[in-house]
Parts: sequence; structure tokens; C-alpha cells
Amino acid sequence: MLIREQGTLMISREFNVDREEPPRLKTSTRDGGGIVRRDVDPRDQIEPDEDMDRPKIIVDMREFNSELPTVLYTKGYDVVATTIEIGDYILSPNIAIERKALDDLTQSLQSGRVFKQIEQMLEHYDCTVLLIESNRKFETKIVNGGPFQGELSRHCREIRSLFCSLIHANPKMRCVWTISPTNSAEFFSELKLSAPEPDVDRAISLKANQMEVSSQELEDSEASSSVKPKKGMKKWKPNPTVVRTLTQNFGMKIPDAHKLLTNAPIKTLADLFSTGITSSLLSEYIPSTSAGFIKEVSTFNFGRQ
Repeated sequence: MLIREQGTLMISREFNVDREEPPRLKTSTRDGGGIVRRDVDPRDQIEPDEDMDRPKIIVDMREFNSELPTVLYTKGYDVVATTIEIGDYILSPNIAIERKALDDLTQSLQSGRVFKQIEQMLEHYDCTVLLIESNRKFETKIVNGGPFQGELSRHCREIRSLFCSLIHANPKMRCVWTISPTNSAEFFSELKLSAPEPDVDRAISLKANQMEVSSQELEDSEASSSVKPKKGMKKWKPNPTVVRTLTQNFGMKIPDAHKLLTNAPIKTLADLFSTGITSSLLSEYIPSTSAGFIKEVSTFNFGRQ
């Protein structure tokens, strides 16, 4: 009886991840240095004189230390190598992927770097994916498991807690686990189906903590600020963490939070609760109800019995 129960509780670590080649990715028979693929039906292969453009993926230069760019190239992609600040792989104008190996993910969670990377990607891409890629080297490198292999040490529990915080703070983020670079490339193939090609110039132009001033934002900024930005210029975007704190804890709307942090002499929460910031000053940028609530919280005596 006990043996039967233990056998039911155990989960196999081997999974069948074989997938069919997506029809969108039929490329030239010259793929792979002129070698004709024998695993594809000859009727699905395209003759050299009828060659179509290869699907394009923008890859950050730092990612070439991993195997995935090479695997993508052998699968028929046009790998565009460039230096981009937001995202590691750009599949379309709306799809960006941040790839993390298991050890890199642990370090990024501890330093907080991945939190900032995901927030910046969500600002510019509708579909933001955190790709967590394992590899066979981790099966022999990690003897006692690890933060994501079930280890119960204090350090591993803290890492898992940080990972849960990342997911909770960014509900629009997609999180995908893959077991190898080949498995990651197959996932890319599914995302690329019917998706438009990425814009290299736009991917390069996106900078951390900056955003383009759109026409509507330009009109709103001109109406509410004495400093009139020129169309097409860059401006610094408020800290997303501070904006989220104001909207979630103080009931402030996102446009009001952006207006307060952009125009008022307030850049951090410490500035917001300083004695030099009065209710009348806050009322110039946000509704009086929000301004009154902020000052009430900042002057409330939490040590009172």
C-alpha cells in the first residue's frame, strides 16, 4: 500500500516535447548551409528560386554567449544581432522576450534587476515573456536541487518568494519554462505564427527609463505644464514602482500620478511626505481629495494608543 502511494506521488522529470514544424516557417532548402532537410515533406520545402524572406528575430548581442541564437539560425530564422536595452529577443512589434537561465534568474531576483527589466518591457510591449531556460548542465551541476528544484533551505525559500513577488507585481507578464534551447526555439516558432516582423530601428531606439512623447500626451502636457516639450523629444518617465504605490495605496489614478511626478518637485516617496510639501501644492497637480488623503497619512500618528 505504501509503495503504491509513493509511486503515485512521484512525478517523472521526462516530458515529451516533440512538436510539428509550424507551417509559417517553411524556408529555403538552402537552410543549414545548403543541406536539404530530410525530416520535412519535400512538398513543403520551397525551391531556391521561389525563396521567401526568412522570419526575422532581433537578438541582443549579449545573448550570443548562449546556444539559443545558433539554434534559431539553424531553424531558418534571420537572426539580427544588435544592441538593445529592453528585452533580449524581439519577435514582433508587440512581442519581447527576456531569457534567463536558472542561475542567472537567481542572481537577477536577488539584485532586483529582473524586476526593472520586466517593468520596462511592459511599458513598450503588449506581450512580455519571461523565458526561464534550463539545460542539461544543471542536472549535474546542482547536486542537492536548487531554488526551483524543490530545495527547502532558507536561501531557496527566499528566492522562490522573490519569484512569486515578481509574478504578483506584474500580472501581465507571461512566464514560460523550457528544458533546452531547442525547446525555446520551438516556443518562438509558435509565437511567430502570423505575427508581423519586428522593427529594428524601433527596438534600438527604446531606452531604459525613457518614453516617446505621443501627440495626445503632448497636448495634455502642454495644457497642464508650463514647460512645453517639443514633438518627438524624449522625456524621463516616472519610476513605475512609485506610480504603482500611489495608485494602489492612495487611490490615485495613473494619469494623476504621472502628472504629479512629472511636474511637481516630487520624485520619490520621501519627497511626497516631506514637510515642505503642502496640501495646496499637491492640489495644483492632483484632485484635492487625493491631496488631502496623502497629507492625512503623512501627518498621522501611528504610535498613538
